Amino acid sequence: MTAVRALLVGVVMVGVVAGVAVLTGGDPLDTMDRVSSVGAFAVAVMAVVVAWRQRPRAHKAAPRMWPSRHRHRYFTWLIARNRDLDIRGLGTQGPYSLEVENVYVDVSLVPRPIHQATGDPLAKVSDESMKRREVWSFLTEWPPRTLAIVGPPGGGKTTLLKHLTLALASGRPPTRSLGGRIPVFLAIRDQARAISENPDLPLVRPLTATMPKELAGAGSWVERQLRNGNCLIMFDGLDEVADPVQRRLVSAWVERQIAAHHTNGFVITSRPYGYQNNPLTSADVLQVRPFTDDQIERFILRWYTATGVRRTGRRDDVVLSDARQQADDLLQRLRDNLHLYELAVNPLLLTMIAHVHNYRGVLPGGRAELYREICQVFLGGRQAAKGLTSDLTADQRESVLRQLALEMMKARKRDIEEGAAARLIRAQLARVAPGVQPEVFLTETEQQSGLLLQRESGVYAFAHLTFQEYLAAVRLRERGRDAFLAERTDDQWWREVTLLYCANTDAGTIVEACLREDSARSLLLASDCAEVARELDPLIRDRLEQVLSAGAQSADVDRAAVVGEVMLVRKLRRVRRLGAGVVLVDAPITNAEFDLFLRVTTAPEHWPVHWTSSIAVRHPDLPVTGLTSSAKGPFCSWASSVTEWSYEAESTPGAAFDFDPDALDSLGTQVVDCLSYAKISGNYRRSKDIFLGGVMSPAGGVGPGGKEIVEQLSDEMRLVTEADLSRGIQRISDRLRAEENWFEALRLLSEVQSFWFHWQRDPAREPVDLMPLLVSVCGLAESAGGSPRPSLFPEVVAVLDSAVMLYWWASGAVTPTDQFWLRRG
Repeated sequence: MTAVRALLVGVVMVGVVAGVAVLTGGDPLDTMDRVSSVGAFAVAVMAVVVAWRQRPRAHKAAPRMWPSRHRHRYFTWLIARNRDLDIRGLGTQGPYSLEVENVYVDVSLVPRPIHQATGDPLAKVSDESMKRREVWSFLTEWPPRTLAIVGPPGGGKTTLLKHLTLALASGRPPTRSLGGRIPVFLAIRDQARAISENPDLPLVRPLTATMPKELAGAGSWVERQLRNGNCLIMFDGLDEVADPVQRRLVSAWVERQIAAHHTNGFVITSRPYGYQNNPLTSADVLQVRPFTDDQIERFILRWYTATGVRRTGRRDDVVLSDARQQADDLLQRLRDNLHLYELAVNPLLLTMIAHVHNYRGVLPGGRAELYREICQVFLGGRQAAKGLTSDLTADQRESVLRQLALEMMKARKRDIEEGAAARLIRAQLARVAPGVQPEVFLTETEQQSGLLLQRESGVYAFAHLTFQEYLAAVRLRERGRDAFLAERTDDQWWREVTLLYCANTDAGTIVEACLREDSARSLLLASDCAEVARELDPLIRDRLEQVLSAGAQSADVDRAAVVGEVMLVRKLRRVRRLGAGVVLVDAPITNAEFDLFLRVTTAPEHWPVHWTSSIAVRHPDLPVTGLTSSAKGPFCSWASSVTEWSYEAESTPGAAFDFDPDALDSLGTQVVDCLSYAKISGNYRRSKDIFLGGVMSPAGGVGPGGKEIVEQLSDEMRLVTEADLSRGIQRISDRLRAEENWFEALRLLSEVQSFWFHWQRDPAREPVDLMPLLVSVCGLAESAGGSPRPSLFPEVVAVLDSAVMLYWWASGAVTPTDQFWLRRG
């Protein structure tokens, strides 16, 4: 009931009160006061009643103040018919049916010319700058423009119409402007024959034909709503009318109904191919967009929450917590395997992934079975569940595609021209369907399945390389061709095919071939095959583990590098997504991993200034810190060269330092004369009491005063680079040569330069090797400080600060808190 109707009722009540008052001869002014009071009270009461009766109630027919029996029964039937999520055709199904509104995540729509619309279920979004809009934003005016919603198979088109139907029938649409509209949902495929046989069929006939006998009489009520312009009419699946002639007749019939009932709203859904040749002249075309990262997360959490509530019959903290844990587990598994994550942008594929994860627990190790189920669903399962017929079964169609996929893999092709594809499948197609022409098969498969697409006119490709690799692996397994793959263990093109092959067979032959090849790439493949294999001889598995364990500890740099690359690549696969397009390796680079890079490259210029050969030995598993961009860049290039991805540096924010006073206690007097350092660097002026009290302890260790100096300096610490020291030494050299009688200073400077040169180029350097440098710099500082012209003081102190800081870093007393992470490009 609308507010206008409530107001009219209030006015009528006011009129009744006024009439009674006049007839009884009351005072006119008193009568008007009573009329106003009673009228206001009546309007308020009616408004409260209307608001209470129209409160949002899930899956209940929207009420009226004076309910229409036909309306209520019709809405109740609509809700019952569209309430459940349609998972027909999925091989994996749970024991519970989930309600659409409990798991629905609104798909995004964008206006797009039909010739630019794509039927690729995994299409990349090329216009992210264009604002994503929900369907309600296109229905704000009444009657709205006719909407033609096009998208790939599994893109959520039918579920979107179900969502609209349930929202309107329950009286809770997101936009108030649609309040009271009557939803009409019609699957085109169910009425295509009747429409083609009678092009003048009135709209109400196919609408009422879908209603059960218990709704007798509701047809005339729906017809009245049509005449009054109160309906939102939704035609689902124009593309599911398989016959092109019949589809053209149905499209023309829809066009006539829009013209005849133009005061109503119309929405029609189709895959692009079904709409392109039969467009509606009055329609706005909207493309369904793939799920975003946020939509994927929301769907998975809603799906597991709905499953938990349905299974337990309650919605408490325990159920919600379990749902969150399961959702997080699936999300992490998807993020660990970006090939699977790319599939999750399609709502149907994401639903299948959630089902398989929940009821089989096979992600990511059992992805081959997931791909098998996807192929079955897209090649025939969904069509059969909808009652659509085909000359070929899903198995027959897949058999032909397996042959095509294998031949494309052999030719190293992602795209293939129609003529070449027809030649490759002709023999296999004749075995399963002698009467079907290859060109017809390609066209029908492209139009009906979504697995095979036309990237451009006359050029075919699989929707995703994963499907091509999976189908090729199945074909090889049918023929028992493990020897074929064993010859290609070092070929990255066949890597995924090999893994998918091993997932359903004995991987022994291939793992042994990898061990014989003994390269980083083949050993990595052996490790992965052993992980996913359906079966593997325990003796072969033990051999593999021994090879990896011995190689990691080998003194042979080349051998350690090979095995180290295997370990590094396995780490680099463990990633997490931080947002759209941002993928971060799940843990920072460690000292041992950075040491491996330095040993493999053997280039002195790649060594960070603070690095020594003992750092990785002392703390191999700690994150490497203190790296500058000149050290990070080469590591990223090296990591990119040993994997199929590119990497960039992603440091943690901040440049704070951790100071460990205990690490200084063991250094003794060999570090530096702290008294001289404190005096020369200016800490004497800032810390006079410390200096007078004595910095050095009687035992020769660093006393409390020395620690306090270090703590003060730590507030001013920064990353030390080779350039800092080199430039500082050069500036001092230039100044000294311009002075007179500074021969001793020049001699000390020569020692500083010599020690610094050898330190930079010594791969086996240790912290103690810095002692001559520190002593020489201290001597230089004292010489400069004792000069009557102390203008060189600040520059010498800067070099001394850097040298002492360098020693502390190499010794482990001071550690920068910023770590070295990798961002996948």
